[in-house]
Amino acid sequence: MYFSEYFKVKKQLIEDYGAIDINLICDLPLFIDPMLIFNSQKQEYVDLHNSIIQYFHFLAKKSEQGLNAGDISTFFDFSEIKNNWFGYSKESNEGNGNGVPFAHFFAQNIKFALQNNNISSGIHFEKALLLFQGNGRDKISDLTTHLILDYLATYTQNFAVANINKDYLDTFYLDSRFNYTTETFESVEYTLPYIINRKGLPEFVLLTPRDILRKDEPTINRLDLFRSFSKVRNIIDDDSIRSQLENYIMKAVAAYEKECKDKKQKVKEFAVARIEKQAFIEALQSIPELYDYYVKLKESEKDTVNIEAFNETLEQLEKFYINSAELVRLYNIEFPTAITGLSAREEAKQRLLYFKHIIEHCDGYKNLYYQGQPISKEDDLQRLFRFAWYGSIYDVNYETNNGRGESDVKVSYGAKEKNIVEFKLASNPRLSHIFEQVAIYEQANQCTDSLYAIFYFNEAERVKVKNMLIDTKTDKLLDKSIFIIDCSYDNKQSASQADAHPLE
Repeated sequence: MYFSEYFKVKKQLIEDYGAIDINLICDLPLFIDPMLIFNSQKQEYVDLHNSIIQYFHFLAKKSEQGLNAGDISTFFDFSEIKNNWFGYSKESNEGNGNGVPFAHFFAQNIKFALQNNNISSGIHFEKALLLFQGNGRDKISDLTTHLILDYLATYTQNFAVANINKDYLDTFYLDSRFNYTTETFESVEYTLPYIINRKGLPEFVLLTPRDILRKDEPTINRLDLFRSFSKVRNIIDDDSIRSQLENYIMKAVAAYEKECKDKKQKVKEFAVARIEKQAFIEALQSIPELYDYYVKLKESEKDTVNIEAFNETLEQLEKFYINSAELVRLYNIEFPTAITGLSAREEAKQRLLYFKHIIEHCDGYKNLYYQGQPISKEDDLQRLFRFAWYGSIYDVNYETNNGRGESDVKVSYGAKEKNIVEFKLASNPRLSHIFEQVAIYEQANQCTDSLYAIFYFNEAERVKVKNMLIDTKTDKLLDKSIFIIDCSYDNKQSASQADAHPLE
């Protein structure tokens, strides 16, 4: 599964080098954050950040000359570089890249991204995300990865040549260095480790330094801007800008207080706080310097940002490397022989039963916790279940969308053999809608008689599931189509003892 295993190199060597021992089965949900490059005192990172900003200054000049669709496609629309194995994919390392809409958005807002009004100490191209109505974490990471490809390829090459058998290495030519004279990315030769991908072709693999990675949003992001409005308000050192903002907020609060007085209602503190925040958000449109004060705030929180990123990466590594490795180990002990000759539904059912057995009877439940807290995202469970499919001849697709929403896992073999496995946490407030959802997915994917896996972590959740099955008249499908998986930490007597039936 791992880089160290595939290329027969010690895991500790990779960690000592500062890289992550990546998983070569599916992406790890981590992303490159350009603020972590900016924060670093390493000269190589300082140079790297300067080169990124140099490229965006070039783009700003191009935009002044006028950009056509071809220019935007060439200079702004970057395909994903999947070879570092970071992203959302749960079945491989395939992603979508930035896409045309985001490229046009960035082209329109490049000047905004590069202006700091002499407020922040640096230039941060990801500032453009503060105007983007959507999730941009993977887009910023993909864009950054493309612009530092030469660094990542050289970083990987240096490690590979020194530590990996040459039989696992090959020569690759990557368009990794931008030539400002020809205005094109030049092809550069690298010696890199490679795997044979699902298409039967050699595919190079990249290592990434751990200290530029974090999960979720990049440091500079729109939601954090809104959450940080009080801090931004407090660091404004320009009297004119502060006066404009305070006047904007004061008018909004005064209007609310007048409304309360007219209706003879009491002024509520939580309502005032909400109005102040909304007034700040509206003021962003007329006082653009507020964006720069937010960026200045994030620069001042350098130590906090670095600690957050370190802890986020540590959490992901423990969840999806340490825990998944242990689940795979248990799986191989219990079920060392690959399953053959089953239908898509029966194989999916058997794999699910194996997963359930490992969790409930082999102490596998311990790997569904992080720092004593249960996994809180269905996405995490789906990713861990991915490792139970080693050796299958079936096509296992995650979050398949055929126009009517996304199913969790679709197992198929050709056009006729199709089955859906839906994962749900018992804590999900919309748990009872699972059967309605899957009926829609089945119709869209031409599947029937799907499977359901519901995970509970305590007695209250167990009772909730039991009552839900009774209310929906689906309790007779228990252990046939519906599988309840007991992940409780406090009711396991030993690795070999568990209740015969989780709902009895």
